[in-house]
Amino acid sequence: MDGRKYPWGNTFDPTRVPPTSSARDGLPPPADVTAYPTGASPFGVLDMVGNVWQWTNEFTDHHTTAAIVRGGSYYRPQGSAWYFPADQNAYQLDHHNKYLLMAPSLDRSATIGFRTVMDA
Repeated sequence: MDGRKYPWGNTFDPTRVPPTSSARDGLPPPADVTAYPTGASPFGVLDMVGNVWQWTNEFTDHHTTAAIVRGGSYYRPQGSAWYFPADQNAYQLDHHNKYLLMAPSLDRSATIGFRTVMDA
């Protein structure tokens, strides 16, 4: 990591990420990968923050199991800032969060994904 707070630099710019939504019903789908090209890293990687949380690891202790997620999401749940941050800090490259895993039938989320890569 080279010290940047966000993929494009150190200052948050909301025009580089999808607009947020707090809709409980009818949540819009994630934005297309090419929809915010100014949010790319210097290496040309798109959607590192702001579209969907990226599942990067899992954590288990004696009481809980959680997915470790990074990058923030366009979805902003109301009344859940204690659980998932609802501001630009969630988009910072050095920030991560835990998504509690309850049971396979309850662990789905339209705003969590994972990144696949290939060597072009």
